[in-house]
Amino acid sequence: MVATSAPPRSLRRRVRALHRRLEDHYGSAKRRRIGPLDELMLTILSQNTNDANRDRAYESLRQRFPDWESVRAAPRSAVEQAIKSAGLWKQKARTLQETLQAIYEEQGDLDLSHLKGMTDAEVIEYLTSFRGVGAKTAACVLCFSMGRPYMPVDTHVHRVARRLGLIPAGASADQAHGLLNGDSSVPPELRFSFHIQLIRHGRAVCRASRPACDTCVLEGLCPKIAV
Repeated sequence: MVATSAPPRSLRRRVRALHRRLEDHYGSAKRRRIGPLDELMLTILSQNTNDANRDRAYESLRQRFPDWESVRAAPRSAVEQAIKSAGLWKQKARTLQETLQAIYEEQGDLDLSHLKGMTDAEVIEYLTSFRGVGAKTAACVLCFSMGRPYMPVDTHVHRVARRLGLIPAGASADQAHGLLNGDSSVPPELRFSFHIQLIRHGRAVCRASRPACDTCVLEGLCPKIAV
């Protein structure tokens, strides 16, 4: 495990201050709630693409197939055609169908309601057992669908958290999930909102190349470490 450099209380105080500043600037975060299987399929489509392409692909898939059972049983080429706007459609179609098939074989139907009885760690372990489903996808199911205080780490969250010194510069995305959701890091009640705010900030200001530090609302709170 990679250790954070700041003491636990100091780190939590910084997170609260950062969150207040970001929320004042970007506005409050709105939570979407769909079923866990819907969220799982949606997040698989979101891999390596933007929200607009993800949403177009998801809408196309739902319009073409009446339910997830139809997606599971469909010819692979039909699923690929439906989700082309998401990019990497061959890989994603395979992941969608293989995941649905694995759930069906295990549960006898396409239902993830049994996740409610699992701990966060058990949900992560279960979902990441499916090929093509990583920690971020599992975390999105926990956070967005199940309403758990668990913070997903996408590329924006990972980059901005490192630059802000919330996690070490060398921490991987998987390590970042453990660090940011640890007892001494982001307060549970802020994890959903802070996730959204870091994404907003990563897209608008703290970009991968040429971050706009001169217009950053986090002036005085950021150590200005470019990672």
